[in-house]
Amino acid sequence: MKLLTLLLLTGTACAVGCTGRNEPYLGVETGDNNGAVDAIFATWDLPGSPGCALAVAQDGALIYSRGYGYANLDYDSPITPQTVFDVASITKQFNAASLTMLALDGKLSLDDDVRKWLPELPRTESTITLRQMMYHISGLRDYLTLFPLAGRDDYFPISHAQILDMMSRQRATIFPPGEQYLYSNTAYMLLAQVLERAGGSSLGEMTRDRIFEPLEMNGSVMYDNREKIIQRRATGYDRDGSGGFRVVHNYNFDVAGDGQLYSTVEDLIRWDNFLHGSEKPAIYPMMLTEGHLNNGDPIGYAQGIMLGEYRGLRTAGHSGSSWGFRSELIRFVESGLSIAVACNADFARPVLLAKQVADHYLADQLAPDSVGDAPNSAPPVVNKPVTRSIQSSDELAEYAGEYFAPELDATYRILLLDGRLVVRIEQQPLLDVEPVAADHFEISFHPAGWSEPQSVDLVFLRNPAGAVTGFDLSLDTERGIRFDRRL
Repeated sequence: MKLLTLLLLTGTACAVGCTGRNEPYLGVETGDNNGAVDAIFATWDLPGSPGCALAVAQDGALIYSRGYGYANLDYDSPITPQTVFDVASITKQFNAASLTMLALDGKLSLDDDVRKWLPELPRTESTITLRQMMYHISGLRDYLTLFPLAGRDDYFPISHAQILDMMSRQRATIFPPGEQYLYSNTAYMLLAQVLERAGGSSLGEMTRDRIFEPLEMNGSVMYDNREKIIQRRATGYDRDGSGGFRVVHNYNFDVAGDGQLYSTVEDLIRWDNFLHGSEKPAIYPMMLTEGHLNNGDPIGYAQGIMLGEYRGLRTAGHSGSSWGFRSELIRFVESGLSIAVACNADFARPVLLAKQVADHYLADQLAPDSVGDAPNSAPPVVNKPVTRSIQSSDELAEYAGEYFAPELDATYRILLLDGRLVVRIEQQPLLDVEPVAADHFEISFHPAGWSEPQSVDLVFLRNPAGAVTGFDLSLDTERGIRFDRRL
């Protein structure tokens, strides 16, 4: 059965990395034959430190792989190319590939209205298609923002059913589908549920049967059962503020769709060569088709694949970011060079590391470096002007009360404490409510997967008589969430 599946997908009986025999990769376990690459990872190759794994392939043939640092600091387990990492959003490629396989099987169309498969979702003015969801142009608000706003902390267990229920309560999309590109983890969580209803098996089951086993990705599994034993699994870490490290691995987060693929760098190389190799699978042209907005503008994103350029060479791949894990899978299209980096440290920068590795292997092909295309360059931070409003305790007391948002199914209790406003979101600790202007305040919270706290605007609403009746809560440019005051 596995051989038949592979033949259907690739037209060949040889899996990724084969040389006439279907053998597993044997990663290079020493740095003796590539000191220049090892030097890139020198800061990770330290005792008592989390680290990274690297795999590099040329046209599908593994040319270098090595581990740096430790997979588990409790037991001093070293990282190797066979260490299993949470590769986070790289998972989206596998979700999109599975849906595309079902489309080729005739079990769904990527242009289906999502409500055909998930009728629990509310009707919107414009149809949301599965394709728009894969391209992040659906306008669906991100559940990783919604759940913290609803009072659920980073380690609160959630399920597909809870995500679907949350989205079924949304009043509207943030913007009309197809009008903007806005990265949406929600879309991929819902697509995993579409896949299960249309195909009759979960994302974990389908990827195992149609991708992992045929390609002999023996270190790969969708993390959809927190009780499952995963051999050679790394633990996720972050700095602890005193020069050491702390565990930030979220073992509760076992809901596959937008992430939660646990894999090795060598397995990711196998997948990359299956998709981009010389014998293209049937899903290839669909997977690599760039998305466009309604006005025709390209978005630089295909089906779970980021399309880009580095120093004059076209690239295709994806990054991953989760609790204590950072990852990067990138392929240089014309040169056929593939690089996979996975790290078990929240502060790692695998995108930069992968590009530095590319600088070494593609030195004679890359255009001169410049400030404009520096690896992992970030846009300048623009701070919005804030005018703080000074209000008396009597004025602030007008805002005190309970407010409820059906979209979040959450209650905010705003209190006047020592002459200042604070808010309790469900049972969470109190947060300061900072004045900005009349009826305009700001609170800060820390969504899952965000490196920094986010400011949320809170604008109170009044009736014609001037009484406070509720408020709108908004994050950045997203459509506000309406809270009504409970009398």
